[in-house]
Amino acid sequence: MKIKVQIGNKFIVAFFIVVVVAAFAPNIVESMSVVEWMKQPVSFLIAMVIGLTLGSIFSRSLTKDFRQLTSIANDIGSGDLTRPNCIDINGKILEDESTELGLALNMMLKNLKGLVKHIRDTAANLLEAAEILNKLVKKGYKTTEDVSTGTSKIFEGALEQASHVESASKAIMGMAKLSDDVSGKATDMAAVASQTKFRVQKSVATSTSALKKMESILQGVDFTKDMIISLEEKINNIPKILDVITHISRQTDLLALNATIEASKAGEHGRGFAIVAEEVRRFADNTKHSVEDATRIIKEVRAEVERLVNSSAENATFTQEGREDIHKVKNSLDEITTFTTEVADKAGLILTLTQKQ
Repeated sequence: MKIKVQIGNKFIVAFFIVVVVAAFAPNIVESMSVVEWMKQPVSFLIAMVIGLTLGSIFSRSLTKDFRQLTSIANDIGSGDLTRPNCIDINGKILEDESTELGLALNMMLKNLKGLVKHIRDTAANLLEAAEILNKLVKKGYKTTEDVSTGTSKIFEGALEQASHVESASKAIMGMAKLSDDVSGKATDMAAVASQTKFRVQKSVATSTSALKKMESILQGVDFTKDMIISLEEKINNIPKILDVITHISRQTDLLALNATIEASKAGEHGRGFAIVAEEVRRFADNTKHSVEDATRIIKEVRAEVERLVNSSAENATFTQEGREDIHKVKNSLDEITTFTTEVADKAGLILTLTQKQ
C-alpha cells in the first residue's frame, strides 16, 4: 500500500520524532544502571545520537531522489536518451512530490524517444523522395529532348512529302515509330511521377504525426515545469515552520532560565525544581540544534530544486526549437507535394496527347 506524504509534513514528523525521543531519553537512562552524576550526560548523548541518526537517514533519503532526478534531467538536456526509465517508484511506500516529478520525467523521456524515431523515419522518407524526384526530373528532361527531336523530324518529313511521295511515306513510317517511343517514355514518366507523389504524401503524413508527438512532449514539459515550481513553493514554506519552532525553543530556554533563578532563590527546597529546569534548558538546546540541521537540509534541497528548474527551462527551449524545425520540414514537404502533383498532371497530359497520335 502506497501513501502520499508531502515533504513538508515529512520534516514535521521527523522533527517531532526527534523531540519525543529527546523527551523520553531521561526515562530510558533511569531504567539503566547508571551512576547518578552520569545520568544527565548519558541522556544528552542518547538524545543527540538518536536525533542525528534519524536526521541523517531522512536527509539521505530525500537528497538521494533529487540528486538522481537532477542527473537524469542533465542527461536528457545533453541529448542522452539511453536510460530505460528515469526513476523506479515501485519500492517507495511513502510517495512525495519527487515521485510525481519522476513520473513526469519518465513520460517526457518516453515521448522524446518516440519523437526521435519519427524524425529518423521522416528523414529517411525525405531522402528516398528526393532521389525519386531527381530521377523524375532527369527522365522528364530526356523525354522533352526526345519530343523536340521527333517534332523536327516530323516537320522535315512534311517538307519531303511535298516533293517526294515515296520519301514522305518513309517519313510517316518513321514518325509512327517515333510516336510509339514517345508514348512509352511518357507512360514511364507518368508512373514515376505518380509514385513520387505517393511517397511525398506519406512523408507529409509522417511529419504531421511527429508534430503531434512534439505537441504532446511540450505539454509534458510544461506540466513538469509547473510541478517543479509548485515543489519549490512548498519547500519555501518550510522555513516558516522552522522559525515557529525556533521561537518556541527560545521561549522554552527563557522559561528554563527563569525557573533556575527561582530555584536558586528557594535554596535547598528548590533543588529538584532546578534539575527539571536544567533538563528543560538542555531540551531547548537540542531543539535549536535540530532546527539548524533541518535548515541546512532545506538549503540543500532548495539548491537541487533550482537546478531542476533551470534544466526544465532548457529542455522546454530545445523542444520548442524542435517543433519549429518540424514545421519547416512540413512546409517544405507541402511545396514538394504541390510540385510533384503538377509534374504528375503534366506527365498525364503528355501521355494522353501521345496516345492520340
